[in-house]
Amino acid sequence: MPNYFNDLADVGDDLEIGWNPFKRRRKRGARGATRQIPARRLLPQIPGVPARGLGEQPLGFGATAFTAGSGTLLTLTASPQRPFRGRRLVIDLTRTGASATGLVTLTRIDVGVDNQLPGSGALAVSTFANNAVGVNLDMDPCTPGVNIVLQFNISAAPAMADRVDLAAALIGEVVR
Repeated sequence: MPNYFNDLADVGDDLEIGWNPFKRRRKRGARGATRQIPARRLLPQIPGVPARGLGEQPLGFGATAFTAGSGTLLTLTASPQRPFRGRRLVIDLTRTGASATGLVTLTRIDVGVDNQLPGSGALAVSTFANNAVGVNLDMDPCTPGVNIVLQFNISAAPAMADRVDLAAALIGEVVR
């Protein structure tokens, strides 16, 4: 699997051109003369099309709700369509009704089949609130077709028509 995130994802870098502005090269005679062309000059600049490279974009997971009939375990899934590496998770939580008081925790963050949490302990979703500070993640990169799954648990399900709504987004690096 190519590593899109360590080499700035410049398509020309994978070509056997051998151009490196910081590497000293010895001069060759007429027999072995080669012209060094920067890889980025092989890709034409098209007006209105962003240059290839890394960018920062959000990946939405949608929304779900803990209700009287939902149980105490819910998941949200996202499928990035470009190579993606998550950096900042934002979770929004809204409670409706008097019985919607259970503690909501994040129990797993999976990229493919790999759990991204270093331990087995659950994290309160307030850790990833929109105004939280210092909660950057260094998640594994994923390619298109690999799902990112968030698993949530609530300590006590709401009763009757009460509910706890969840929405999540993951902001990260994407290869354009």
